[in-house]
Amino acid sequence: MTLERVQLVFCLHERDANSPYPMALAATYSSIRQRTNASLTVHVIADASVTTRTRRRLRRSLHASDRIRFHAAEGVPEAYRLALEVNGHFSPAIIWRAWITEYLPHLKRCILLDCDLQVLLDIQKIWNLDLQGMCISAFQGGKPHPQAYYDWLQTTRDRYFRMGVVLMDLDRIRCCRPFIAGRHRFLEHAQHVKKTIPQAGLLEQSLFNHYFSKLYRPLPFPLVPANRLDQDPDRRTRINRMLRQHRPMILDLKGWLSDSTISLSFWSSLLHTPWRQLAVQQTVKPPGPPQSEP
Repeated sequence: MTLERVQLVFCLHERDANSPYPMALAATYSSIRQRTNASLTVHVIADASVTTRTRRRLRRSLHASDRIRFHAAEGVPEAYRLALEVNGHFSPAIIWRAWITEYLPHLKRCILLDCDLQVLLDIQKIWNLDLQGMCISAFQGGKPHPQAYYDWLQTTRDRYFRMGVVLMDLDRIRCCRPFIAGRHRFLEHAQHVKKTIPQAGLLEQSLFNHYFSKLYRPLPFPLVPANRLDQDPDRRTRINRMLRQHRPMILDLKGWLSDSTISLSFWSSLLHTPWRQLAVQQTVKPPGPPQSEP
């Protein structure tokens, strides 16, 4: 039986030639490929900052059964211009996420992912989830925020979700008229609100929570902030136990910044990519800050 091709979406911007995020995207993809039988299509929404060399390296990172498609961020002018205007703490790529329905007009469903993840499960377990009429499925919770932030979003802490991994029913999102009509105005307004409520600077996460906190299902797998585990020894012990038991989870892991042994999973994921030389350097010694790329 032919398995359905899973549609993965990343948004990528390189601040400079030393940006670690193309490498991190390759590691995220590799972690998925190691555990998934279905063929994958990797959609990358990218602007001109993503060089020809980077695109070539990402293509070379793919398994023979998979495809990669680059979509020009400039192809949706409203999203592209707003991302340049909004002075956020994060990459302009987060703004493009609000227009995924326009960047990918022919897709009915996709999984949107951050670039800095280790996906320790078969991605089909997310792809095949029944949304039961909801627009998205995302990870419920995250670190607590001030009540004023939830009040501004018109949601509650127990309905707040993170945007690290999101299964999206794109057709249902396209039919959500308040979101389609209000996303631009909301993101502009968030720029002013963050002066008094700094969490409003979580621009696209704030946006999606405002419109979809009552229209989502929680993902049934944990999203673990692995870079902060050393600050919580009890949680670190619990996560180590889950790793030993091969429990399905997703690590939110900037492996190039982490001295934790958990970062070895990040470097190991790069051993069959154009970043393999750097990965070998890191896996044969105690992990630490990477050298410059080869």
